[in-house]
Amino acid sequence: MRTILGVTGIRSEYDIMSSVFHAINDHTDLNFQVFVTGAHLSSAYGLTVEEIQKDGFLIADQVDSLINGDTDSCRVKGLAIQLQGLIQTVVRLRPDILLVLGDREESMTTALVGAYMNIPVAHVAGGDRVIGNVDDQIRHAVSKLSHVHFTTNEESKQRLLKLGEQDFRVFNVGNPGLDRLVQTRQLSVKEISKRLDVKLSSGQPYLVLIQHIISSEINQAYEQMVITLEAIKELGITTILSYPNSDAGGQEMIRAIEEYRFQIPHMHIFKNIPRLEFVNILRNASCLVGNSSAGILEAPILKLPVVNIGNRQSERLHSENVTFIPHQKDQIISAIINSLYDPEVKNRVDNCINPYGDGSSSSRIASILAELIIDENLLNKDITY
Repeated sequence: MRTILGVTGIRSEYDIMSSVFHAINDHTDLNFQVFVTGAHLSSAYGLTVEEIQKDGFLIADQVDSLINGDTDSCRVKGLAIQLQGLIQTVVRLRPDILLVLGDREESMTTALVGAYMNIPVAHVAGGDRVIGNVDDQIRHAVSKLSHVHFTTNEESKQRLLKLGEQDFRVFNVGNPGLDRLVQTRQLSVKEISKRLDVKLSSGQPYLVLIQHIISSEINQAYEQMVITLEAIKELGITTILSYPNSDAGGQEMIRAIEEYRFQIPHMHIFKNIPRLEFVNILRNASCLVGNSSAGILEAPILKLPVVNIGNRQSERLHSENVTFIPHQKDQIISAIINSLYDPEVKNRVDNCINPYGDGSSSSRIASILAELIIDENLLNKDITY
């Protein structure tokens, strides 16, 4: 049995990878374990390790690495703690392959451990392009350290090839985040309301607000959140808000959210929303507001309009469902109203095509990992230029 060690550090990344983890776990030729770290182990962000436990995965180790502060040094200090813990786990388990998604601390630590310890690193979502955030630099650095690439779209595959990655290493499998949307059972609006204790009415519009920090704009985090909340306040439309991630500046955004908690009675605030409820909230929502990657990667398959505020996700491959606007209250309000009521916008969203696959990425990834030839050719990387 080939052992795959998946590494996860935050709720948003785990939601994308959970279907992949299930596909690997169910594969007859693969043994799966998961290394849990970062925000998963923090009660401030919903203690989402409990969701991983409920999903039934074998947890190899839990390493508490999150330094819950608002300075730019906190993430890299946490990365150092995480790196030490992951090294010890890998020394003990000696997995055949390390698997990680994206562009955060856990992707960098996983890539470093694999590169130095001669264990193949399979990296999901390399080659994407996002301007104005340190995540973009991390993603490309991880790609150069990784041995196998699972891209979410053809454009990203071509970008990796231009980076000098050898063709046999790169597989365009699509975005596994779509798989959970296809696989998660449907709930009615009434069921969602009961589960979350939120009053939602079938046929009445509601917004989902998810706004994260931009690493190059940490000092503006509070002000940016306030601008968005002022727009939500003026609109008067029922809104479900999910906390930002644990990056530097997040505490300032949370401070703004809590200041507005009682000023906006039509806004319902959650530290974390479980996957079943979250997927169904998106299925029934009228518009996704903020700057979450879910608006770019997953919303098109749901025909969900998205108002993306600010520079996060800028220049990322996207479908016609997304409207990009700056941090200006009037433009936020106008874009949301257009998304809800403008026939031209609604027609564009209804006919949008998702460039990130068809919702069957997870089985492709599991099959490739099972059949992958692990030899010197795979481990000793070369570049094509």
